[in-house]
Amino acid sequence: MDYKLIAKEIINLSGGSDNFNHVTNCMTRVRINYKDLSKVNLEEIKNLTGVQGINQAESTQIIVGPGKSEKIRAELENILNISVDTDNPTEKQVFLKTLSNIFVPALPAIIASGVSMGVNNIIKGMADAKVINDGIQATGVLSAQQVALDGWNILELSTFLSIVGNATFAFLAIYIGITAARVFKTDMILGGILGAITIAGELSVLGLQSGQGGLFGVIFGVFLLAKIQKLLRKVIPDILDVVLTPTFTILITGGLYLIAIMPIAGFLSDLLIDGIMWILDVSGILGGFVLSAVFPSLIATGLHHGLAPIHMELLNTTGTTPIFTVQVMSNAGLVGAGLAILLLSKDPKVKEIAKGAIPTTFLAVGEPTMYGVVIPSGFGFITASIGAGFGGMMIRLLDVQASAIGAAGMSALPLIANGAYINYLLSYAVGLIAAFILTYGVGKAKKYH
Repeated sequence: MDYKLIAKEIINLSGGSDNFNHVTNCMTRVRINYKDLSKVNLEEIKNLTGVQGINQAESTQIIVGPGKSEKIRAELENILNISVDTDNPTEKQVFLKTLSNIFVPALPAIIASGVSMGVNNIIKGMADAKVINDGIQATGVLSAQQVALDGWNILELSTFLSIVGNATFAFLAIYIGITAARVFKTDMILGGILGAITIAGELSVLGLQSGQGGLFGVIFGVFLLAKIQKLLRKVIPDILDVVLTPTFTILITGGLYLIAIMPIAGFLSDLLIDGIMWILDVSGILGGFVLSAVFPSLIATGLHHGLAPIHMELLNTTGTTPIFTVQVMSNAGLVGAGLAILLLSKDPKVKEIAKGAIPTTFLAVGEPTMYGVVIPSGFGFITASIGAGFGGMMIRLLDVQASAIGAAGMSALPLIANGAYINYLLSYAVGLIAAFILTYGVGKAKKYH
């Protein structure tokens, strides 16, 4: 695929290079903010080779699929020589963009550590089964599980995966402190120090708990740190700035953080987590159905990214997130609906798109099937959403949770907590089959071809 050619065609169909404010991308979409949307030929862009669809929200989102969005965005920026936002966003947009800029840089590390942790959990689960079946006993400094792993010559591998898996989650507050400091344009290392204060072991002496206040407490603390540092720079002489400004910044902010921010943020964080868990407990399988059924619409509008901070707070506080497994059932619904449309359709173009999109969705990302197959059918999006709801019901019924967040589909399997892999696959199968039956039935009734 010629990404430079696609970029040039997008520019030509967008009213020329002068009509661009800024260009960004996510995993599957190129996001463009235009100066004048009326100059843009969206229908022609939608028909370009490699474009799977367009979603018009706060920005124009061109869906091209995983691996392609980054390359097309880079080509657009090279040609346009722009990369910064020059429009006037609303307060809501600024708030959401700020959260996104803080949390998104941490996602690759969370995904990598989550997959490492998941693979290691599978290995250790197999070792536990061998311990029970063979009656293996602990020897010396090794536990029975470690003896089994050592017998397979993979004890070192398991230990390595454990180190990698814990490296992100144990110090997540530090990483968020650093990214928050970058966003708030203050010293990133000082932001990291504030995050380190959050997880310090000595906090119990002060009547606080390690991690109290969560990630949102760290973010607010770094925001305050940026304000204090800016104020101190105005009053401290230049000759003393290098020594006194960082010292007083961290001492003043750290003091306020321990005295006020951590206790208050801890209370609010507990309230948020308890509220989410209460809603899930009270709503039960009905809540699972609704969330899974609604999630395809969140993906379509790009609002699903707003759940990332909630996932991270749940992971930071409880070690698992029950919402992630519910939401990824949308992937099962899309695959089921896509397969039904593939069988029903007699259009060679639809079949070609479906054959490429469905495997990608089954493995990881839902957008190719959503925009390339399901939405164009005119009815598949609704049946896919309903089918996903049944998968969500099973997830809640079986209480399947995730120990990390990442891609959906089979890529989410290593992220499943407590070894509940079979329950995840069972729930996924229910969502897929329900969506397939509904879509095929409705398609037959509508005489879809």
